Amino acid sequence: MTQKVFRLLIVVMINRTLPQWLAYISSTHPSDIEMGLDRIKTVFNNLNRSKNNQKIVLVAGTNGKGSTVAMMEASLLALGYKVGAYTSPHILSYNERVRINGSNVLDPALIQAFENVENARQQTPLTYFEYGTLAAFDILFSVELDVILLEIGLGGRLDAVNIVEPDISIITSVGVDHAEWLGNTVEEIGAEKAGILRQDSLFIGGECMPQSVLKRSETLACKTLMFRQDFNINSGSSSKNVCLKVDATDHVFTGFPSVFLPENNILIAMQAVVCVQSLLEKEKIFDQYHYSYMLTAIEALNLPGRLEKISHPKAQDLFIDVGHNPHAAEFLKIFLLENAKSGKHIQIVYSALVDKDVLSVMEILAPIVDRCVLAPLKSERAMPLDNLKEFAVKAGLRNVVSFASIDKAITDALLYSSDSLRRGEPLLTLIFGSFYIVEAAKRFFETYD
Repeated sequence: MTQKVFRLLIVVMINRTLPQWLAYISSTHPSDIEMGLDRIKTVFNNLNRSKNNQKIVLVAGTNGKGSTVAMMEASLLALGYKVGAYTSPHILSYNERVRINGSNVLDPALIQAFENVENARQQTPLTYFEYGTLAAFDILFSVELDVILLEIGLGGRLDAVNIVEPDISIITSVGVDHAEWLGNTVEEIGAEKAGILRQDSLFIGGECMPQSVLKRSETLACKTLMFRQDFNINSGSSSKNVCLKVDATDHVFTGFPSVFLPENNILIAMQAVVCVQSLLEKEKIFDQYHYSYMLTAIEALNLPGRLEKISHPKAQDLFIDVGHNPHAAEFLKIFLLENAKSGKHIQIVYSALVDKDVLSVMEILAPIVDRCVLAPLKSERAMPLDNLKEFAVKAGLRNVVSFASIDKAITDALLYSSDSLRRGEPLLTLIFGSFYIVEAAKRFFETYD
């Protein structure tokens, strides 16, 4: 490409809207995913953005990354800190991926960042995710912030977000997902996620971390805080007390609310609390007062797409969740079992992408699901409806019905919920399976009359 043509292209790109930019960055690389950091490091250096005094937290894990970031963000904002966050994917709007002090960035900021990345990349090919990550860094590193929270997209070691140097690294959980990129075993996947750890830095780990993670932490001499070893919950009747190690001394903070049941939510919230505690520990200001502010902020969260409760006149209890792998299904199983034990019947509306372990997800939930509604997603990667039905039969799901679209499936589920209410049968409906089905559900409820 000649310099004249390149300059002309830049002029054309400057006048694009955000949707046009997103369409463009989708076309700049032949693959959705290309592991490796060399290309993105080159462009990042050209951007000339660098960390100043901000504290950086990297969050990896099979599940719980976005929730952990959201809880840390809410906690730090409640304590008066200036916070930036980058998460992915989004549900309804790309702007959700980059937040400054709790608010999504606006189109002009993203457009300017994309222009900057385009200038910096020259002729270096970037994937959609790499392009978006660089744009997020361009924004976050140009704003006066105290803390920047960054969610790893895929794995850790070779993920685009991993080009920055964190002060704290969190691995929320390790399960089997994205096996074609990360490995077929928990140990292999753990080794990839442990790639976000840094020499002598702080590592906060969830429950049952694989040996590959622990060995990497030991090799790098990380200061390590592990769930159940260094931070834990002591159950009370109506609340739970939190035990944290601060300066090698156990401190008990009271009032951890039972609203965080089941335990998976407790672990996510605990990791967020421990990370914020670690950030504040250097300032010697972490105490019961600050802890109470954090809990109030966390308790007020209704995380989009994470067991998010939806109000609808035709539904009794209605939730949506982005869970899409067996590890997430185990979490959902705990939640559904608690409701089933209280006498509620369970109805699910489910769909998935073609590369997901659908059979395992269905087998985990089949014993407690009374009715299953299936439909294909609107995506080139959607699992065909016939395959979904085949897996449902193999998994032993009962009362399976299917529809040609998510909208029709949700409509049917609402009618069934309404009929159950008239019959006096308590029913919980869970719509889940991916970010795509949560997006479809949210759009449905926005327009449904």
